[in-house]
Amino acid sequence: MSSQYKENNFSTKSISISTNIEENSINRIVKPNINNLIKRIHVERRREKKIFMTVGSIFFSAVLVFYFF
Repeated sequence: MSSQYKENNFSTKSISISTNIEENSINRIVKPNINNLIKRIHVERRREKKIFMTVGSIFFSAVLVFYFF
């Protein structure tokens, strides 16, 4: 019986190449867009400022109403 040599699937070359490909794809997915994050922070701060100003003006108006009447 003659048997042919089969390709070694457990060689170190194939393992390192596959892990490098996986690491590269993971690194691309994980990196956030810094400009997008900064924009979201600014939008959130503007929203909080609007809420604070609205509550403050309502409270101030209520105090003035009770003071004059």
